[in-house]
Amino acid sequence: MAAELAEPLGDSPSGRPSAASRWPVAEAGFWVAHAVFWLVAFAVSLVVIEVVRPSAGGSLTTIAMHLGLCFVATAVMRWLSRQEPLLLRLGVSKIGVMAGGAILSAVLITLLMVWVDRMMGIASSAPSRMELVARLAINLTLLANWCALYFGYQLIRERNSTEFRAMEAESLALRNELQHLQGQISPHFLFNALNTVMACRDDPEAIDTVTQALANYLRFLLRPAATLEPLARELDALEEYLTVQGMRFGDGLVTSIDCELDARGVVVPPVMVQPLVENAIKYGGQAEERPIRVQVTARREADALVVEVANTGRWVAAGGRHATGTGLHSLERRLRLLVGPGASVGHHEDDGWVRVRIRVPITRPAAAAGFEEQR
Repeated sequence: MAAELAEPLGDSPSGRPSAASRWPVAEAGFWVAHAVFWLVAFAVSLVVIEVVRPSAGGSLTTIAMHLGLCFVATAVMRWLSRQEPLLLRLGVSKIGVMAGGAILSAVLITLLMVWVDRMMGIASSAPSRMELVARLAINLTLLANWCALYFGYQLIRERNSTEFRAMEAESLALRNELQHLQGQISPHFLFNALNTVMACRDDPEAIDTVTQALANYLRFLLRPAATLEPLARELDALEEYLTVQGMRFGDGLVTSIDCELDARGVVVPPVMVQPLVENAIKYGGQAEERPIRVQVTARREADALVVEVANTGRWVAAGGRHATGTGLHSLERRLRLLVGPGASVGHHEDDGWVRVRIRVPITRPAAAAGFEEQR
């Protein structure tokens, strides 16, 4: 067996809404959060007024006008920060727009509310410099808090969106590659299988066996695959594959599949074992010893599934003519993406045998009804 291995890749989650369909939801969420922020500010302001200035007239109206102006100002600031073409032409960043907008809005709202107080008779004279500075500081604090929350939310949202897009792109690539693999029948295998049928033309029973096994195996390769499937499904297909190869090699190939009963229902990524078996036959055939022996074993170890594919022969090091060394690494990466970081793929030589071992954490058992339906 060699380090080279075709990489069967997994399914990506389907049915996700597009960015266009997610936009109205995100926009509605912003306006709800925006309104809640200023409503909370309104409630807090009422409580503070009742404690500090219980006899002040017009408090409810002026507070509502004050925070209404803040609501409008922050909505305008957000709109300006989203005009990226305009900001690029002006050479202004989003943070610059928000910072400048907060300062300008705080000044204008302070002056406007001083004028409103005079017009409504709440204040009989112009406020002192200290009171003016205090009002400006309060407005600036309110607007700055909103900006901080908004930018914090945007940073988290953009980070999550970037990670989501990266995962979605990788999942799509994995799905496409798996579909390509399932739709790609090895021409050498098919050619050899047909030659085997021709060689058995005088044995109708052998022809029936090999054609039925080939049909079942091709049905497995070309079927729609789920992200995770019961291990038994692939092992059943492997038996068909080995039946065809056994008819081809005759006594030159000895194979066995030994899977514990409770391991058969464990769900794993599809087409996980077959490429290893294909490699075992391919590179085991380069050894001088005959027959080629290939053994597949599967068992549960605590909370993990351990699958081992072993063949007689020697390990073909990466960098050779037919081995690039990327196959096992790619398989391990796919397993970790689909079932978690606990998955691993390793290999070693043991007294004339090459052994590749897959360890997959058990996520959940396959549903019995679904499994029977798949079979």
